[in-house]
Amino acid sequence: MIKAKKIVILSLGDYMRNTKFIAIFLFSIILLTGCESKELSCTKEETADSGKVNEKQVFIFKNNTISTYDAEMVINLNDDFKDYADLLLESLESPFEEFKDKKGITYKTSKNDNKISVSISADYDKIDEDTKKSLGIFENPSFEKTKKTLEDDGYKCK
Repeated sequence: MIKAKKIVILSLGDYMRNTKFIAIFLFSIILLTGCESKELSCTKEETADSGKVNEKQVFIFKNNTISTYDAEMVINLNDDFKDYADLLLESLESPFEEFKDKKGITYKTSKNDNKISVSISADYDKIDEDTKKSLGIFENPSFEKTKKTLEDDGYKCK
C-alpha cells in the first residue's frame, strides 16, 4: 500500500510538470504567431517662406495591417503670415467636416497666435467601409509598404 501512494504522487508530479511545460509551450506559440504588434513612427519637417511645418505620423500594426493611426501637424507661421492663421485653420478643418461624427475617427484643431495644430486619430477596425473608401484607406497596406510610401514622400521613419 505504501508503494501505491508513492506511484500516485510520482505520476501527479509528472502530470504537473507536463502540464506546466505544455502551458509554457502554447503560450510561446501564441506570442510568436498570434498578434504581432509593431509601431511605425515617421516625422517630416518642411520650411517655407510662410513658416515651418512639423508632421508626425504613428501607425500601430497588428498582424502586418494597420490597427490604429495617429497624426499631428504643427504649423508655426512667420510673423508676416500671422494674419492668415484663421484662414489656414479653416482650410485644414473643412476636408474633415464630413467625418466629424463618424465612428473610429477623432479630429482636433487649435490655434495659438501664429501656431496651428492639427491632430487626427483613427481606429481602423471601427471605421465603416464607406468612410474608409472616402478617406482612401480601404486597402489596408502592410508595414513595409506604408513605410516605403512615407519615406518616398520625405518622411524619416523608425
